[in-house]
Amino acid sequence: MRGPLRFRHRPRVLIVGASALVVLLPLMTQVGVGGAPVVGPPLPLMVSMAAIDPTTLAVTSELAKRLRTHVEYLAGPKLSGRKPGTPGNRAAADYIAARFGEVGLVALPSVGSYGQQISPALGDNLIGLRPGTSPDSAAPWLLIGAHYDHLGGQYLGADDNASAVAILLETARILPRLPHHHLLFVAFNAEEPPFIRTPNMGSQYFVDHLPQEIGSPSHLHTAIIMDLMGGVHWEPLRDVVFAAGAEKSPGLARRLKEMTQASGARLEARGQNLPVSPIAHSPLPLAVLPLGLHLVEEIPVIGQVSFSDYDSFRNASVPFLFLSSGRTPRYHQPSDLPDTLHYERMAATVKWLANLAERMDQDTAPYEFQANRIEFAGEVTTLRPLVAQAAKWETGIPGTSSLSHWKLEKDDKWLEGLDLTAPTPEALRRLERISIRLQCLLADFPLCFLI
Repeated sequence: MRGPLRFRHRPRVLIVGASALVVLLPLMTQVGVGGAPVVGPPLPLMVSMAAIDPTTLAVTSELAKRLRTHVEYLAGPKLSGRKPGTPGNRAAADYIAARFGEVGLVALPSVGSYGQQISPALGDNLIGLRPGTSPDSAAPWLLIGAHYDHLGGQYLGADDNASAVAILLETARILPRLPHHHLLFVAFNAEEPPFIRTPNMGSQYFVDHLPQEIGSPSHLHTAIIMDLMGGVHWEPLRDVVFAAGAEKSPGLARRLKEMTQASGARLEARGQNLPVSPIAHSPLPLAVLPLGLHLVEEIPVIGQVSFSDYDSFRNASVPFLFLSSGRTPRYHQPSDLPDTLHYERMAATVKWLANLAERMDQDTAPYEFQANRIEFAGEVTTLRPLVAQAAKWETGIPGTSSLSHWKLEKDDKWLEGLDLTAPTPEALRRLERISIRLQCLLADFPLCFLI
C-alpha cells in the first residue's frame, strides 16, 4: 500500500488509512472558521484503552502456522524488504512461484512461466492459474491478488504486504477448481512508491498487458485485492477486516452482504458499550465489514486519492473488492515485523475468502460496474458502532487526545440522528471526515483533531 512521504520524525506529510489520509502539517494551525481559535471543553486527564500487544496472540491452528511461516520468510531480514529490482525481491518472487507450483497452479501458456516481467530492472508479477471445470474456454476470470514488494532496507513489511501474500498462497492451497470461472492468483510487484499510479505499477502493467488468454478487462469477472491484512491495534477491531469497492457493483454488494450481515449485526449490538472484540463468540474469529471506497479515498482539502492495486482494475471498469484490516502505528516502520500480526484472523480470512469465491462462482452473469455508486446506509451501519466505542474513554482508540475525543463525541451524536434515506452532500463529506479521523487515530498520527 502506498505510504506517506516520510521524514524520520513526526512532522511530515501523512497519508493514512486502509485507506488513506493526507495531513499537510506545515499548513495546519489550530484555528476554526474565519480564523477563530479552536475551542473545546476543558481537557480532562483521561486515558484510552491500551493497545493490543500482538505478540501475546496465540497461533494454534495449522493454517495460522503456515501463514506465519510464509510471513517469516517474506518479511525476514534475508530478503531486505523486497524492494523491486533487488535480490530480496527476486527471492520473494521465487518463493511465491515455488508455492504456486506446490498447490497445483499452472502458468498461462502465453506467458510461459509464472513470471510476467514488468521490466528487467524491476522484476515480475507472478500469475498462477487454476482453470475452471467448465469445458467453455471462454469462461470469465476471477482474480485474487496482492502486492509482494515493500520499501527495502530496514523496512521489512510483514503487514505490508507479506500478510496478504500469505493469505493469497493459502487460499490457493484450499480453493478448488470452480465450475464457472477460471481462477487467477496474482502477486503484483512494484506497488510501493515511487511506482504507484504509474505505468510501472505491477497491477497497472498487468491490466495494460493482459495475457492473451484473458484478452480484455471485460473478461475479468471480479478482482479481489488485499493489502495490510494482519495488523492489529485496537481491541474492537481485533477480528475485523474491511471490504471496500463492492458498492460499485450491485451483484457483488449483494454477495458481500450475504456473508457480512451476521457479523455486522453483532458489531452493531455490542459496539455501544463493550470494549471487547465484536465477534468474540463467532465460529470464525472474523467480521468482514463493508466500507464505501470514498470513505477511504476522499481526503480533506486534497480530494480523491487512490491507494493500492484495486485502482488499476477500477480504472478499467472491472468490478473489484478491496480487503484490508487497516493501518496501525507500525505501518511503513521498521517495527512492521512478523511477530506483530494476528495469524488466527488471517487464517479465518483464508476460509472466508475461499467461501466468497465459491459463492461468486454461482454468479455467471457479469457484475454491473457503476463508478459513482455508494451505499450510504451500509456505510453508516459500519461506522456508527465504531465511533460509539471510540467516543468513550474506556473503549477509545489508544493514544486519543482530549480534543480528538471531544470531536468523536460530537460525531457520535451526529450519527445517532442521521437520516439514512436521503444523504446530502454535506452528510457525505462529514462521514468521510469521520472515517479519516478514525483512520488517523488508528495509525497514531499526530493532530488528528484537526481533521
